[in-house]
Amino acid sequence: MGKKLYKVIIPLCISVFCTTAISKECYSQCITTKNNTISIVNNEDNENPKKEIKKEINKAPKIDYSKTCWKLQSLYSSEKEWKEELKQFTKDTKELENYIGKVTKSKTHLSFALNIKEKLDRKINKLYAYSKLNQDINKNSYKYLDMNESINKANMDYMDICSHLELEILKLSDKKYEQIISNKKISKKYGMYLAEIRRSKKHYLDEKSEDLIARTSTIASLPGQTYELFRNMDKKTNLNPSQYATVLEYGDRNERKSAYQNEFIAYNDNINTLSGLLVGQVKKNIFYSTERGYKSSLDMNLQSDDIDVKVYDELIETVTKNTSSLHKYVSLRKKILGLDKVYYYDMFVPIVKPVDDDITYDKGQGIIYSALGPLGKEYGDILYKAFNEKWIDVYSNDNKVSGAYCLSVYDDHPYILTNYNNTLSSVSTLAHELGHAAYEYLSAKNQNYFNSNPSIFTHEVASTTNEALLYEVLIKNASNDKEKAYYITQYLDLIKDTLYVQTMYAEFEKTIHEMVESDKSVNALVLDDIWGGLLKKYYGGNYEVDQLSKVGWSRIPHFYNSFYVYKYATGCSAGVSFAQDILKNGPDNYIHFLKRGSSDYPANLLKDAGVNLTTTKPIENTIKKFDSLVKELENIVAK
Repeated sequence: MGKKLYKVIIPLCISVFCTTAISKECYSQCITTKNNTISIVNNEDNENPKKEIKKEINKAPKIDYSKTCWKLQSLYSSEKEWKEELKQFTKDTKELENYIGKVTKSKTHLSFALNIKEKLDRKINKLYAYSKLNQDINKNSYKYLDMNESINKANMDYMDICSHLELEILKLSDKKYEQIISNKKISKKYGMYLAEIRRSKKHYLDEKSEDLIARTSTIASLPGQTYELFRNMDKKTNLNPSQYATVLEYGDRNERKSAYQNEFIAYNDNINTLSGLLVGQVKKNIFYSTERGYKSSLDMNLQSDDIDVKVYDELIETVTKNTSSLHKYVSLRKKILGLDKVYYYDMFVPIVKPVDDDITYDKGQGIIYSALGPLGKEYGDILYKAFNEKWIDVYSNDNKVSGAYCLSVYDDHPYILTNYNNTLSSVSTLAHELGHAAYEYLSAKNQNYFNSNPSIFTHEVASTTNEALLYEVLIKNASNDKEKAYYITQYLDLIKDTLYVQTMYAEFEKTIHEMVESDKSVNALVLDDIWGGLLKKYYGGNYEVDQLSKVGWSRIPHFYNSFYVYKYATGCSAGVSFAQDILKNGPDNYIHFLKRGSSDYPANLLKDAGVNLTTTKPIENTIKKFDSLVKELENIVAK
C-alpha cells in the first residue's frame, strides 16, 4: 500500500544512472579533423591531454550561474512560505480524514474525497520538490535534511489517511464497485487510480496490518537514506563527479587508473557497511512481498506497472544469449587502443578522437535543437521553454549532488539537474533528461492529474528515444569518416550502457534477492564474487576483472529503488525502435504516445504505439542495431 501510494503523491524524480563512474557509462551518472582519414587514439600515442584536464579541474571557466541555475521561487518565494504551506497542508489533511468510514457511502462521497486527495497530492508534490531541489544543490546543508524530515513526517501521516480510504475502496463488493465505476465522470477522472487499488486487492492486509506497514515507511527507507548520506556527504575522494568523468574520458592511462582507484577505494574501505545496507534493502523487500502474499520480491515490484515477470526474465535471457556482440565491441576497443587487457578505466576513453571535446552549453543546446528537430514544432517549443525559463541546473559544483535527473511538478514545470562538462556525453545526458521533461509536460497538458504521472517504465522510453535520435541524426549528417566513427562509438556506448550494462545490473539484483529468499548467506565477499562473475560473462575474455572492480555493485544507488534498472534496458529497446520510426514516418504516433501520460498500463500504451515489449523483438532489433554499428565502425577503422 505505502509503496504504491508514495509513487502517486510524490513528484516524479527520474535519476539517470547516478551510480556509475561517468556520463559515458550512465549518461552523466545516470545515467550518454584535418583530413578525411580516421585518427585513432591508442595507448602509446595519446597526444597527452594531461594539461587540458588539469585546466578543467583546477581552473574551471568562468560561468554565469544566474543563467544556468533553477529559479525555485516559482515554487515558493521563501523558506518561510514553504514552512507555512507545510503547516497548512497538515491542517488540510484533516478534511480528507473526515471521509474515513464514509468514502464509499455514495458516488458523491467518493468524488468529493478524491477531489480533496488530488489537491493534497499537488500540494505535497510542490512541498517535496522545493525541499528536494534545494537539498541537491546544497548537499552539505543540514537545513534541507531537516526540511526533508519534516515533509517525510507529514507525508507519513497523510499516507496513513490514504491507506484507510483505499482499504475501504478495496472492501467494496464487486457489484458495488461496478456501480460506482459505471459513473462516466468518476471513470474518466479516477478510473486508472481505482483500478490500481482493486487490481492489488488480494495483496492488501487487514486494517491494523496496513496501518502498521504504513508507519514503517520511514524505517524501511533507512538503507537508501543512509547510502545517500555516505555517497553525498561521507565519501571522500580527490575529484568531484564531473572531474572524475573528465579524467576517465580524457586522461592518459595512468591518470585514469589513479582516478578509478581513488574512487573505488572509497567504497572498498566501507564495503562491509555498504553490503549490510544492500542486504538490508533486500530483506525489507522480502518482508513486504512475503507479508503481502506475492510470489517473490521481483513479482511485487513489477506489479505496479502491470509487467509480467516473464518480461524481466526474457530480457536477461535474450541479452545474455547475445553477449558475443558486446565481447566483439570490447575486443575492438582493445585493438584500437593497443591494450593487452581492457580494464574498467579503459571503457570510457574515446577509441576515436572526439570531433569536438569542448561543447559549450550554448552549443550543446544547438545540437539538441537540431537532433530533436524531427519531433516537430510542439516538441521544439518545450525545449525552448526548458532552456530559457530556468528549468535546468546545469553545472557541477562541490555543493551539488552527482548524476542527473528530472523532477516534475504538476502545477509548475519539470526541473532538470545535470552536471554538464562540455562533452558529447553531457549533451546526450541533457537530451535524455529533456525527454523526461517533455513527457511530463505533454502528459500534464493533455491528461487530468491522476492520469498525468507516467510510469518510470515508459519514462525511460521517452528519454532514450531522444538519445537514439541524437546519434541517428549526428551519424547521418557526419561530414567525414572521422565524425561518423566518433558518433558511432557514442551510439554504441548508449546501447552498451542501457541495454547490456543495465541488464547485467538487473541480473545481479534478481540473483541476490533469490539467494536471500532461499536463506543463503549474502555478505560483501559473496556480492563481490557475483559482480565479478557477471563482469566476465557480459564483457568477455578481453576484459580484466581486477579485485577492485568487483566492488562496483556498491556504487549503484538505483539498487535502493528495487528492480528499477531493467526499465533502462527495456526503455532503450523501445527508444531505438521509436527513433527509427520517427525518422521514417514522422513524429505524430510518438507525440500521441507521450500525450497519453498514464491513462493506461505501460505495456498497453507502448503496444498501441507499435512497440510490443511483451515480445523480445524490440530487444533483438536493438542488438542487431548494435551489431551493425560495430561492423560499420570496423569498416571505417580498416580504411
